[in-house]
Amino acid sequence: MRYYLKKLYHIFFPPKKNIEKKYKLGNIKHHNTLVDTLIPQFVEIGDDFVSAPGSVILSHDASLFIHTGQYRCEKTKIGNKVFIGANAIILPGITIGDGAIIGAGSVVTKNVSPYTVVAGNPAKLICNVNDYVEKCKNRDVLYNPPKSFLNIFKGERISPQQVIEFQDSIQEQHNRKS
Repeated sequence: MRYYLKKLYHIFFPPKKNIEKKYKLGNIKHHNTLVDTLIPQFVEIGDDFVSAPGSVILSHDASLFIHTGQYRCEKTKIGNKVFIGANAIILPGITIGDGAIIGAGSVVTKNVSPYTVVAGNPAKLICNVNDYVEKCKNRDVLYNPPKSFLNIFKGERISPQQVIEFQDSIQEQHNRKS
């Protein structure tokens, strides 16, 4: 019985090392998202995509499987220059417009307009991106990263040394503001 369950588990959730990337992906910049492993072909991600750890993009829903023996599968589209926060979940069939920001922990159940900020469960409109930038400027919480961080726009990962450099830079800038 355990062998059967293990075999069944690997049919529905194949080990990551055996999965090839089957979803459409633009010129990625920094990608920490788990993309649907059952129907990755139904996920499209645009250029300059940045996502935080724990975020998930789904293209299928198995909730009806025990009732109907069928899956709900819909294309999920992520536009260009989109940011998805930590542990956010994008449900199947959602379209996220260019330049949108998805807040950490959000559950996106409806399409997101371009250049808007959404957050919450379910995700709701907070403001547009320009208003969000102004709010952050007014609160004086924007910091310049070290130049080495610009390597992310070349498709390179940030090294542990660059993280330390970033932390030191932020602390220094914060001390000057205080």
